[in-house]
Amino acid sequence: MLKNIIIKVSLSGALHLLLCTTFLFAQKPVKQQAETTAADTLSEALITTRARPSSTNQSTPIQVLDYRGIERLGVQELYEAVRTFSGVNIKDYGGVGGVKTVSVRSLGSQHTAICYDGITVSNAQSGQVDIGRFSLENVDQISLSIGQADDIFQSARVSASASALNIKTAAPVFTDIPVHVTAQMKIASFGTYNPYLLYQQRLGPKWSLGVSGDWLTSRGNYPFTLRNGQEVSREIRTNSDVSTLRGELNIYGETGHGGKISVKGNYLYSERGLPGSVVLYNRDAAERLWDRNAFASVHYENPLGEKWSLLANFKYNYAWNHYIAPDSRYPNGKEENFYTQNEYYGSMAAQYSPLPYLRFSIAEDFFVNTLEASFVECPDPLRYTTLTALAAQYHSQRLTATASVVGTYLTEKVRTGTAAPDKGRISPAASISYKLLKKHNLRLRLSYKDAYRAPNFNDLYYSRVGNTGLKPEKASQYNLGLTWNGVLWKDVVDYAALSVDGYYNVVKDKIVAIPTMFIWKMMNMGRVNIAGTDINVSATFSLPHSMSLILSGAYSWQYAVDVSDPQAKTYQHQIPYTPRHSGGVTLSWKSKWISASYILTAVGERYALPQNVPSNIIEGYFDHSVSLHHTFEFKHCRVRIQAEGLNLSGVNYEVIRNYPMPGRNYRLTVKFIL
Repeated sequence: MLKNIIIKVSLSGALHLLLCTTFLFAQKPVKQQAETTAADTLSEALITTRARPSSTNQSTPIQVLDYRGIERLGVQELYEAVRTFSGVNIKDYGGVGGVKTVSVRSLGSQHTAICYDGITVSNAQSGQVDIGRFSLENVDQISLSIGQADDIFQSARVSASASALNIKTAAPVFTDIPVHVTAQMKIASFGTYNPYLLYQQRLGPKWSLGVSGDWLTSRGNYPFTLRNGQEVSREIRTNSDVSTLRGELNIYGETGHGGKISVKGNYLYSERGLPGSVVLYNRDAAERLWDRNAFASVHYENPLGEKWSLLANFKYNYAWNHYIAPDSRYPNGKEENFYTQNEYYGSMAAQYSPLPYLRFSIAEDFFVNTLEASFVECPDPLRYTTLTALAAQYHSQRLTATASVVGTYLTEKVRTGTAAPDKGRISPAASISYKLLKKHNLRLRLSYKDAYRAPNFNDLYYSRVGNTGLKPEKASQYNLGLTWNGVLWKDVVDYAALSVDGYYNVVKDKIVAIPTMFIWKMMNMGRVNIAGTDINVSATFSLPHSMSLILSGAYSWQYAVDVSDPQAKTYQHQIPYTPRHSGGVTLSWKSKWISASYILTAVGERYALPQNVPSNIIEGYFDHSVSLHHTFEFKHCRVRIQAEGLNLSGVNYEVIRNYPMPGRNYRLTVKFIL
């Protein structure tokens, strides 16, 4: 009944109702549960599905979803969890194997760092990371930080990014049994099967081992509705099959004197069809893509006494892509290309705390990126990058103040042709969080950050389109917000949190592709002004018979307009794929018999091209998902069974123009934990 009502109302009205409802819930009183844990360095008005006694002292916005929240919501994929955060726009080309990238506050996915267990994952060729490659199994926490996070003890690469999506996996914890085994099977619509296995072994008092692997296969042949004027037909998505193998090895150890080390090896192999866009009844999609990606990394931390700490990261990454497009226009009846990337990365950071309320940090990163391609015009670029980050922080009960500066320098060489000139920049950042009232946890926060991204290899060197004269894309971020959490009425609400942030971003020298006389060319033609608001509300209620109810809501308003040229037809038009209104509601109910969750994602209309005319509009959409799950406890093991209904309205909405998403579909998961 609720679903039908929400679908019928307008998008703006639904989002207004969403916001008002969740805000009213948050005004109810609060007490702390025994389940909550002590506040950690990520204390903030958290978007999480369980109560956390956060002190909300973060001076920049951060949103967190831990493993308990992931289980309560029943989300099974990383992108399903990330899109519950405010200010996030996920580009999704549809289907199980569709590429999924994350843009935060309209800055573009190239400005978002994807960090996996503290080490940044990168793609020098496109500058974008497909988060669909990461499994959500064994993930302990997901967090999204915007601007310079208060955790200044991190790599310079993370400090240089406008925002960071951090994925933290769970290290094994052993008690009486020296072995942990998790086996899982997912079965979903459209011929989707996904078995998963995790094995963890204690190797001694200070060392442990974890090995995991999974295989995902899907036909991906979902039906969709095709409309062409007055004609309406039901079609089947073709060439959308996918087969993916993932494996990971982790070794955890203690080196003495508080030192910890973790060694990771990760491998992914994928073969998938590229169904292409639905244009003019094109059913002849036959493009294929093969991916091989492997990396090995070492992460080391050591507190050197009471005042000094050391952090080190090392990584080697290998990426290989094989692309085939059958086409009679080519001499061999097809276009075929191979791409190979290598990255060698090292990072060292030190932190010094002369006083309990004062700390300083320095981080130095150095990495080398290479690209080789099979097409003749590729110059096989080689890039050297150094990043230096200096930061200082004062922290007291009422005030947190952070200042940092990042220096970037990069130089390139090519096998043939002309290399792009050397680039360098100094990027400052500063933030303050102040507790306004002594007895109430109401805080004001203010932050500024300068960030920029260097042009990727495709921007600079791609055949006939690349431009070696490109300047780096610069972004200035301003944020002003209020955060609160605490107790209002006893015995009604266990926990409530609220954050409201207004922001203003300016992007200069924006890198865009524009048509020239004969071909498209990458150019620094853009300036974009971005104004917006993010509102997050969450509340936890205790119910009779040991039941609980957790409600959270997120709303974003974004005004992101092109102000490059007052004479252009796109002047002050909303940039492509950026909705003015978006948001969502998550509701999870837990009992000792069964638990349920409901997720609503709402996105307003967007434009597929820079000019805001009716022909370029992509309609807004609602996505409803429901999950039922229960964990059966036995003497030595647990069995969790979960059933889900996804996109219950059955609408083949589009995130990207002409790429219809799957309609109503279902998923069943059985997990065995020893």
